[in-house]
Amino acid sequence: MSLPKPRHGISIRSCLLCVMTLAGSVVALGSSPIADDYIRMNFTVEDGLPDNVVNAIVQTANGLLWVGTDSGLASFDGREFIAIDLHIPGSPPQGGVDSLVEASNGDLWVGTHAGVVLIPGSALNQFDPAQLTYYQLSPGASDEAESLYQTRDGVIWVGTTHGLYRQESGKFVSVISSLSVNRIAESLDGHLLLITGRGFVEWDGHAVIEHPGLAASLGVHDDEIVNVFQDRTGTMWYCTETGIVRRGRRPFARLQPYQVSRTKAFRTYEDPQGGVWVVSGIGLYRAIADRLETPASDIRARSFYAAKDGELWVGTNGNGLIRLKHRVVRMYTSADGLPNDIAMAVLSSHDGKIWVGGNCGLSVFEGERFKVYREKDGLLNSCVWALAEDQNRDLWIGTYGGGLFRFRDGHFGQYSMEQGLVSKVVLQIAVAHDGSLWMATPDGVSHMQNGHFQNYTAAEGLSSNQVFSIYQDHSGGVWAQTQAGIDRLVGNRFVPLPSAQTRDGPLSIKLAEDSLGDLYAMNSPKGISLIENNRLVAVDQNLRVRDMVESSKHDLWFSGIDGIFRVALNDLKKSITDRDAPLDYARFDRADGMNSIQCSVGAPNMTITPDDKLWVATVKGLAMLDLARLQQANSKPTIFVGGVTIGKNKELAGREVVLAPGTHHVELHLEAVDLASPEKVRLQYRLDSVDPGWLDADATRTAIYTSVPVGTHAFHVRASGSDGAWDRIGIVYNITQHPFFYQTTWFLLASVSALVFLLFAVYLIRVRQLIQQTHVRHEERLVERERIARELHDTLLQSFQGLTLHFQRARNLLPERASEAMRTLDRALDGAEQAIVEGRDAIRDLRSPGPAAQGLAEEITSLGEELVANGNNRDPVQFRVVVEGSPQTLHPSVHIEIFRIAREALRNAFSHSQARRIETEVAYGGNLFRLRVRDDGKGLDPKVLNRAERIGHWGLAGMRERAQRLGGDLEVWSEPGAGTEIELRVPAPIVYGSSSVRSNFWLFWKKKKNDHEHHA
Repeated sequence: MSLPKPRHGISIRSCLLCVMTLAGSVVALGSSPIADDYIRMNFTVEDGLPDNVVNAIVQTANGLLWVGTDSGLASFDGREFIAIDLHIPGSPPQGGVDSLVEASNGDLWVGTHAGVVLIPGSALNQFDPAQLTYYQLSPGASDEAESLYQTRDGVIWVGTTHGLYRQESGKFVSVISSLSVNRIAESLDGHLLLITGRGFVEWDGHAVIEHPGLAASLGVHDDEIVNVFQDRTGTMWYCTETGIVRRGRRPFARLQPYQVSRTKAFRTYEDPQGGVWVVSGIGLYRAIADRLETPASDIRARSFYAAKDGELWVGTNGNGLIRLKHRVVRMYTSADGLPNDIAMAVLSSHDGKIWVGGNCGLSVFEGERFKVYREKDGLLNSCVWALAEDQNRDLWIGTYGGGLFRFRDGHFGQYSMEQGLVSKVVLQIAVAHDGSLWMATPDGVSHMQNGHFQNYTAAEGLSSNQVFSIYQDHSGGVWAQTQAGIDRLVGNRFVPLPSAQTRDGPLSIKLAEDSLGDLYAMNSPKGISLIENNRLVAVDQNLRVRDMVESSKHDLWFSGIDGIFRVALNDLKKSITDRDAPLDYARFDRADGMNSIQCSVGAPNMTITPDDKLWVATVKGLAMLDLARLQQANSKPTIFVGGVTIGKNKELAGREVVLAPGTHHVELHLEAVDLASPEKVRLQYRLDSVDPGWLDADATRTAIYTSVPVGTHAFHVRASGSDGAWDRIGIVYNITQHPFFYQTTWFLLASVSALVFLLFAVYLIRVRQLIQQTHVRHEERLVERERIARELHDTLLQSFQGLTLHFQRARNLLPERASEAMRTLDRALDGAEQAIVEGRDAIRDLRSPGPAAQGLAEEITSLGEELVANGNNRDPVQFRVVVEGSPQTLHPSVHIEIFRIAREALRNAFSHSQARRIETEVAYGGNLFRLRVRDDGKGLDPKVLNRAERIGHWGLAGMRERAQRLGGDLEVWSEPGAGTEIELRVPAPIVYGSSSVRSNFWLFWKKKKNDHEHHA
């Protein structure tokens, strides 16, 4: 629907810019009661904000704050601003951001100078420009989205300078055209409350409803109504050029102060708690009953957002972004009557009064201001270090240089060294159960009872005269903390606690008990220990604390160098037994209102009053926490991995990260969003299979790994929120390291299988070698047995058989033919002598393991000469050895076999050939070794030559078998009456090659020959 253009259009932005000039003319108002309830923090472009003009603010479900400025959009996690690039390819530059809305489904809608951009919820933690969606509202017209709004039914509405649009089916359709829509709100009945160029109208879903006369009733013109809002109670709030007006079912009184309510108001907001806030030309105000009160009088607000945790975020027109946080700690200083800002000790007396000792006197709080006692009032030394109240309700003051003072009925009494006090410096006073006083001093311990002092020094068992504090536990035991350790009074002497001596343990400076009677020691420089069974048990090793008190809710409160800490008693007990669980503790510091986080060293430096207020002495004033009003935050920080850097490339984290093989540098950028107190968030992480335990993240919140094992590993992250409570579940982010091919399981299995197969193959080869060696040895033995059998048969056995025949013949001739018998016996004796020679030769063959140091030719020559000398021929046989080629050293085993073949051939020639000349030729060829034995004797019988042996004789067969074992060939040539020639040929690598080559070649040659013979 379109409406006629108004005659006068007023831009809200123009009003905001112009009205700022009016602020100076407004009379300055007095400080507001709620001004002290907030702590202010400013963020500007110097802190990373894109622009100091902030138009819109919203916080999404993940905890991030989104800030729309004239220079674009930024996210804020409480620590840093990150500029968001809204550029989408094919769309115009988006320019400034005017409005922001978080949809009910978690998406973020951004109204820009060029239209509307949708950032899906999945892209909010890890911003990905590829997931952005741009919506052009109206072709040809200005697409500046001045206002975005989501109604309770989930519909997104956009107000522009040329109309109102509604989202339908993934696009925006025009509802009202030709009318500028600057503001959109929703009434309780579902109508849209629109501020247009012609004034205020309503949209009921079908038509425009105008309100004639409304502006006049408010005392303004139609176009002077700037904003209309209906709160959850049904009250209507009207922001006009002349101020803020509210209307409801009953009449409302005019809001006060009058000057504020009658100043131009721009907009009203309702916070999650139902409070109504008004942005006016002179500041930000909250409507409380009939009054408008400001948390800060000098804020010129342009936009406003109230977070669920009670924090206020205010955008300004040039002063950046302002955070207003509820003040937890109220500070009292010299402005409240203290003599100076250094409070050393604080004590709550029986009547609820707060007594404060400082460097310049003793002060007492009287409701609004402090009253101070100094030297003129009788406190002769105003450097107060310790306070205590006894059972008589007398106040005792320990000073640094003036000893001990008692304050009774408005008068001071002094006790110093003249009265028996061991030192003029009193560091702590402990009131005993019997009403006496124990005092810790730099020179020992003093015990005052009925005005009399008993002093304890090293002579009475103290580990050191330098005593920090003194304490009496619930059972009456007196403990002293000294420079050298903890001592306990036993009888009239102090006895050291062995495990608490400084040689073996921490330096304890203060003791305190909880309501269960457990005694704790506060250690220096940090840590808390439990004294149990006369030994110190570490409870915490990180907190730097000095004193402890327990509240009515059984919370333990600690003062320390880093602020004030709260630990639930049960949580502290659990940390003793569960060492892996982090300790839940809340920390209060400058962000909560403290002027300084360093608490003083006086005793006591903290106390709780009957009205449940905690008072703590600090070096910059007295801090007070109202424990009854202290809110227990239950929100958990949003934890996620914001980005991943692999090598030098930063990438989106996604749901997991997959690393390429060989990746040696990975950075995981951790995020834990808690806007309430981001500085208090603590992070821990652990990578399974890499980290042995939880690691604390440093200020950069980056986990760096230089080596991630192959496989998928769970990366755990947990964090504590601003209240100190840990999210013990946290998140799990998977990291997968891909392996090189040689790191894969299949490769390892294949390698193992191959190794097993190789070992098995080697085993088989070795077994075959052993079997082959055994077989060869067995063959050698068989061959040797056959040779011995042949030689015995050819020599000894035949000789013995001949002897037997001779002896039988001689027996038969006796006694009748004695002479013939004698000749027979002589022949037998000659045969026996020949048998002995043959037996000696056979034994020599068995006992000679190898050739002599001579060469083969020399050995053959010696053998031939011996055979010539033993011959029975009338004419000596002519024997010679011929050598061809350069003699070479033969392999020992081959040498033996060749020599035996030569010996057998020569013996046969000398014994049976009846030759006159016998010749042996030894030829050392490059490829072949050759041995020839020839004679000019009678030759061999052709039948014997064909059978290769004579019946009953194995000489030729033995030579052939030896030649085959060598891998050589043996040929025999003979003709009757023409002599005989025996030739042995063996390949050179077998005869004089290297051992490995000879062995391999020999085995190959033998196998080849054996196979050939087998097939033949």
